[in-house]
Amino acid sequence: MLLFDDYKRQLITKLNSVYKIEDKDAEINTEHGDISIRLFKIKDDPDVIKNNIYNILKKEAYIERFEINGRYLNIWLKTRLMFDILLDAFDRLGTYPDVFQDAEKALVEHTSANPTGPIHIGRTRNSIIGDSIARIIERIGMRVMTQYYVNDSGKQVLYLYIGYEKFHKNEEPTVENLLDGYQKIYNNIDESIENEVSELSRLYEKGDTETIKKIQNIAGIVLSSIMESLKKIDVNIMSYVWESSFIINGSTSRVMSMLENSIKNDGDAKYIEYNGRKIYLTRSDGTSLYFVRDIAYHLYKAGDYDFIIDVLGEDHKEHARNLEYVLKDLLDFNANLRFVFYDFISLESGKMSTRKGNIVTLDELYNKTVDESIKIVKEKRPEYSEEKAREIAVAIASSSIRFNISKVNQNKPMTFRWSEALNFEGDSAPYIMYAYARAKSIIRKISENNTGELNDFNDYERSLIKDMFLYPYYLKSAFENLRPDIIANYLLLLVKSFNDFYMKCPVIGSDQIYKRSKIIKIFIKIMEDAAPLVGIKLLDEI
Repeated sequence: MLLFDDYKRQLITKLNSVYKIEDKDAEINTEHGDISIRLFKIKDDPDVIKNNIYNILKKEAYIERFEINGRYLNIWLKTRLMFDILLDAFDRLGTYPDVFQDAEKALVEHTSANPTGPIHIGRTRNSIIGDSIARIIERIGMRVMTQYYVNDSGKQVLYLYIGYEKFHKNEEPTVENLLDGYQKIYNNIDESIENEVSELSRLYEKGDTETIKKIQNIAGIVLSSIMESLKKIDVNIMSYVWESSFIINGSTSRVMSMLENSIKNDGDAKYIEYNGRKIYLTRSDGTSLYFVRDIAYHLYKAGDYDFIIDVLGEDHKEHARNLEYVLKDLLDFNANLRFVFYDFISLESGKMSTRKGNIVTLDELYNKTVDESIKIVKEKRPEYSEEKAREIAVAIASSSIRFNISKVNQNKPMTFRWSEALNFEGDSAPYIMYAYARAKSIIRKISENNTGELNDFNDYERSLIKDMFLYPYYLKSAFENLRPDIIANYLLLLVKSFNDFYMKCPVIGSDQIYKRSKIIKIFIKIMEDAAPLVGIKLLDEI
């Protein structure tokens, strides 16, 4: 099965028989053609260029037409060719495209928030990006594991434990009293509290199982509440690794031994140097720092996985650079490691923080979105029962939150506005969901016994067929760049083409019903494949 990229490569190969054309000179799906090729580097007379290109391309069976406009070569593929490839894929394979990656084992670590409070919408961006990346790389053929690295031996979790011991020790631990104690401690940190933290760190380093178990139980209560929140938006993490496990099993000690020749001393503290900066590995009391445990964690990852992805906030870029240096330059680390950085989400009042009280939690956002969705569903569909209205509203809420965040390039900052998250018009999840429901409704009304011809495509039919044919191109690009926004924006492109087709190409009662129903069925299949990659829950009715 040849895909859009394959035809682009064929064109470049053919043209290279006369002119040097590079891959970067060719663009797909421009406003001027299916494939547009820049000819600026060619120094021949324009008439000679036109004649040579005409002679090269005139016999290519996959080309419907081509033209040279100034210094651009614009090419249109045959519509019937694209349509036949789509039909054949679904007839033979039941899917389009087939997987195009060997079944390597991939690990996506995401979220990994300190279990010291409810997850806020800033950190939720990490979860949504990570979950969508995992879905995308699984779709292209890899075996995927998602993982949460639980920081149970860092200061923040130790503050959580101390807060419980000081203020709520005689109570059954709950999320509410744990967070109350945490805030009280965090707002009143003094020397005595820091001494307690140091003592707990020392006990951790000794592998004191009783202390570790107590702290993990406390952290586990908050962690469970975080996971319950994430399940509301269909983020399910498959495995959990506790930071303390690398202290207990001796991994941190082994890391120190492996780095022995690179370690320098600053009094009793130990560090390595990179680019003239000191990267500390231990404190002066001999206890290990987060960086050492993270090295151990990544060596553990590399033991089981070929492809490792870490989703990190942009404030972790220096940590990632240091980690990559140690793993690849100082240690024997051969796995394919990729860091995916995301910029922050801000409110009107500034960036969000779990340690201060000025946050909007995922639960608050979700509950408000569900409430607003119920109002809209009841307004548009008063005949629906309370149960059905809520079922639809829950799907809309989860899809809207995920899509609102997914559609923005993760490298760009976002200002989170309630009005955008709850917007049910335009570039939104409900807009996509409604197009799918509309397509399903048409197919339900059509008999399976229709016959007809599959030719004479008008502009709207052709545009939709081309955009469906392009799906593998966007899927591959999303995988190679680890960017879910590429799929999100492809869905908007596809739905716009479908809506234009719907408005201009009647199906029921038309003499084109056979052809157009096949186009709609392919649209439904591609939507069912692509929409879940960015967490959109498609419904037959909305």
